[in-house]
This record gives sequence, structure tokens and C-alpha cells, in this order.
Amino acid sequence: MSGTSKPEIPVLIYRYQGPRRNIGYTLSPFYLKEQPEVSMDNMLFIYAVDFDYIQPFLEKHFPLIDAFTGESMEKFDPCWDNPLMKETWLMILEDLEQHPVEELELRSFIERFTSWIRKHVHQADGIEVSGNL
Repeated sequence: MSGTSKPEIPVLIYRYQGPRRNIGYTLSPFYLKEQPEVSMDNMLFIYAVDFDYIQPFLEKHFPLIDAFTGESMEKFDPCWDNPLMKETWLMILEDLEQHPVEELELRSFIERFTSWIRKHVHQADGIEVSGNL
């Protein structure tokens, strides 16, 4: 038996200091026409307490249409899947980048988050935010 560790979803942390595998959100690129397997290293996990800063920037774009079902998503759902199309993410990124942040640690967190989103939304139709509450 080898000593290799199991693959894990990368975690983006701002201030969270609790136990691993706690309540939070997994971000994953999605594709409408083809459904390639998204590897864990192309996902991102953010603990709920750290996601609290980002969540209002997502919520302001609701209601939205679910890209998979065509149904209306009236509000952001912390317990379920929230597939957000590329166009919505580009507006969210613009909002985040225009929002002044003086605290260096928070600014770094936001820059790492927006960098991850830009990298992954560029190749996908959108990014789904799934809560595990």
C-alpha cells in the first residue's frame, strides 16, 4: 500500500480556523453541451464563515434561471446547487473588483477568489456553487 494521499478539493481560506470538512461551499465549473468529469483540483472549497463576504455579491444577481432545468432560482440556496452562468460571474467579478477593500488579508482572499473564478469560468459555461449546510 503506497503512502500517497487521496486527492482533495483545494481550499481557499480567509479567516477560518476550525476543523477540516466543516460547513461551506464547493465551486465547480460546469458545461452545458458536454459533461466532462471535473477533477477535484479544478474545484474550490470555501468555508461558510469566509464565504460570508462573497455571498452578498452573488445574492444581488438573483433571481436567476437555472441553467440545467430552466426553472427560476428565486434566491441563493446555501443548502443546494446554484449554477451561475458565465455572464453572471463576469458581473460578480466586476462588482468585487470595484468594491474597495483596505484590509490586506481580505484583499488577498478576494484576489485569489477572483483569479480562480476567471481561470475556470473562461473554459466553462458557468460555475456552480454548492452548499453543504
